[in-house]
Amino acid sequence: MATLSSFILHPSSFILHPSSLLAVPFVHPSIAGLALLAGLIPILVHLINRRRYVRVPWAAMSFLLAANRRSARRIRLEQSLLLLIRIAVVVLLGLAVARPFLPALPLWPSHSSRVHRVLLLDNSLSMNARRADGATRFESAKRCAQDLLDTFPLTDPVSIVTLSSPAVAVIAHTAYDRRLVKERLAALQPTQRGTDTVGALTTTVEILQDSQVARGNYAVYLISDVPRSVWHSETTENPTPAVLAMRHLADMLADSAADLTVVHAAPGPSDNVAVTRFVAQSPLIGINLPVSIAAEVTNSGSSNAHNLTLQIRRDGRIIRRQQLPTLAPGESTAATITTEFSTPGTHLMEAKLAPHPEDVLEHDNTRYLSIEVRETMPVLLVDGRPGTTQFDGQAGFLATALAPVPLGTDSTLIVPKVITEPELTGEALSDYDVVALCNVPRLPNQLWKQLESFVARGGGLMLFGGDLVSVDNYNQFAYADGNGLLPGRIARPVVVPLEDATFFGFRIDDAVHSIVADFADHPESGLFLSRVERYVPIEPDPHRAEVVLSYTNNHPALLASTFGKGRVLLCTTTANMDWNNLAAKGDYVSLMLSAMAFLSPRHGDHRNVTVGQMIREPLTPLESSLPLRVTTDEGTLAEPSLVPEGEALAMTYGPVEHAQAVTVSIGSEVRVFTVNVDPAESDLIPIGEDEFATALDRNVHLIGDTNMVPKEPVAARSTELALSALYAVIGLLLLEMWMAMRFGSQRSVAPASKR
Repeated sequence: MATLSSFILHPSSFILHPSSLLAVPFVHPSIAGLALLAGLIPILVHLINRRRYVRVPWAAMSFLLAANRRSARRIRLEQSLLLLIRIAVVVLLGLAVARPFLPALPLWPSHSSRVHRVLLLDNSLSMNARRADGATRFESAKRCAQDLLDTFPLTDPVSIVTLSSPAVAVIAHTAYDRRLVKERLAALQPTQRGTDTVGALTTTVEILQDSQVARGNYAVYLISDVPRSVWHSETTENPTPAVLAMRHLADMLADSAADLTVVHAAPGPSDNVAVTRFVAQSPLIGINLPVSIAAEVTNSGSSNAHNLTLQIRRDGRIIRRQQLPTLAPGESTAATITTEFSTPGTHLMEAKLAPHPEDVLEHDNTRYLSIEVRETMPVLLVDGRPGTTQFDGQAGFLATALAPVPLGTDSTLIVPKVITEPELTGEALSDYDVVALCNVPRLPNQLWKQLESFVARGGGLMLFGGDLVSVDNYNQFAYADGNGLLPGRIARPVVVPLEDATFFGFRIDDAVHSIVADFADHPESGLFLSRVERYVPIEPDPHRAEVVLSYTNNHPALLASTFGKGRVLLCTTTANMDWNNLAAKGDYVSLMLSAMAFLSPRHGDHRNVTVGQMIREPLTPLESSLPLRVTTDEGTLAEPSLVPEGEALAMTYGPVEHAQAVTVSIGSEVRVFTVNVDPAESDLIPIGEDEFATALDRNVHLIGDTNMVPKEPVAARSTELALSALYAVIGLLLLEMWMAMRFGSQRSVAPASKR
């Protein structure tokens, strides 16, 4: 929308001049500009017609011109009036197409003005909650939308936007067909997806910006349970994203207090207890290893929750039934179990609350977890200086710490492979979870790039210092001015003077990292009794590096950082006993196992998704050629799609529309995917009207119940002048025809009368 200054035509010069009259806004301002330019067409035609005749001096004509001189002024006036009318016809016709409008006036006819009405209907998971009357919130909201639609004038265009994530414009254009609008509205169903309030409000703004109705003739109706978790702001200066989006929408309306209506679809009880979290806490999950799994239950209602029972299932069999304590509103409790898996592959865990009579939402009472049990965890150790025996080399102590029992026994999870630096070129890094460089002197840039790709895809990298490490090579290619793998720039090694009787030790900073969390409460641990004689100083990158462990002189000993999807650990001393005696301590085993658990990618985490997301499983070249089949919890069979995944392929299916366990068959192998609801949807407590008004800091029309729909729709606030302009064009055309006939007949009769 824009405004164009009105223009007047100077009758003596036929030139357009800007006037100081009131600016008139147009629905299509660019067309209005073209209309003003089109007003030059009659002038050009007039000038061209004048140039069509060539004056030739003729003696007899002089007597006729002298006789006609008295009527010349009248003829010029007639021509000027006709030209003005023709210009006005062209300009008014163009302005009518541009659709000018003015603020609604009581005496001006407004029957041609339309109001673009946008219905925002919340169909997210929380709208499945039951109301006091037995209907769900969505059923009530949908009925309210239908009632509102019945009050809208048939000439008003309507658009519909849904709030479930991602927000969808069911009708994005200005729909005048009421049958179409009612069909689209009737077809809407509740979902188990989360709420995308910001997306819905942003979509509404875009729809109104593209609207073909006059500014001011907008009306927006939001029908939702307005959850407090979405709208609550501590202060008006720190609003939530939804509040910011609502303010933006309110500011583009002529009168938000009347044009923006928020209908509360959730009066009545909001009691709800849900399983909001279900995770495996053990970082390494292998065969016959104890795995800690925690389930969190939250009371999101407004009253105490009593007599709650939680069931934990493993592969369909109940392994724990636990009575939960009474939960106050907003309170959570955690139930932790320890279990073991005897076979590799994916396993299904399920946490389910027993039915509760006061629970108004049942879809969030169950939560699933897919766990991948590894048979082995391959780790590649690169020895920078191999020795004649295992413990003479740089990686011998580390290999023993990672696999303290003989390889091949049932308790072996981590399988380390020790190679030399020249052998690294021939290794397929994708076959390993973690790569460790133990005092490796230098690597060519190509190998550093391969390591970057390995870590970026989710692998783990651990680097140890030593006397062979080339500071220049590591800084140039591994740090790469902060763009590489190293979490900082290293310097030449620091050595404790021989005459100094003290040694460096280890200490934990105030912020305890998960790698060293088990040592935080044990100051007498062997980790803190070990001593360090030499280390590689490093200047940590403040944007990436996190100090896990420090020396007693406050210099970093162990640093962590992320790179792409993977993680990097840098130990500034050696992995063996060349520069320290940590490797001789029993805590060395625990520390290195924790480091590997931190670095190792969590295999199978991608198989736990949220409702509305796609299931995606990367495939090897062999798996890509095998039959693929998807089976839902309802027994429905489907064939997934294949899409590119790097240099290979991945299987995709979905999006999945409700919480369930989905099995994917790849040949004879079965992998379990789990689909869970968004835990944020479990909070059913709506925001109060006063709090909502304070948070918005804008005037809106609040309706406390879907049964209180206004009978009179919002009236047009702008009057369109297009129809009036068309009437004026018709009148001017008739006037122009009459004047042309009259003036022409007068000129043809005048000479005859003089004879």
